[in-house]
Amino acid sequence: MATEVPLLVAGILSDYFRESVVVAILAGVVLLRVRRYKSVAAGGAAAAGSAATVVTGVVVSLLLIVALGYWDPPVSEIVGDALGAGRALWSFAGEWLVEQTLGRLDSLAGA
Repeated sequence: MATEVPLLVAGILSDYFRESVVVAILAGVVLLRVRRYKSVAAGGAAAAGSAATVVTGVVVSLLLIVALGYWDPPVSEIVGDALGAGRALWSFAGEWLVEQTLGRLDSLAGA
């Protein structure tokens, strides 16, 4: 569907304008789309970089607070919560993902 629309627009424009004008208009549309995708990609990279910077700052701050002795974190509770979250994630999506992968590999081996 997406490839049909530019061809339809090009056909309609070529009925009313010369070929060079149609090519120039379509080139402009392509350039605008490329610029838009580049700017969206650049914005996404900047957002990811900003989020990584914030996470790094928080982790470094926590490590400094622990190293200086201002906070004694409950390590056993943190590890227990992380293990519980990992188990819940595995039971939710991990087993299904392994079954799907093995099923596809079996179908490829049988083909």
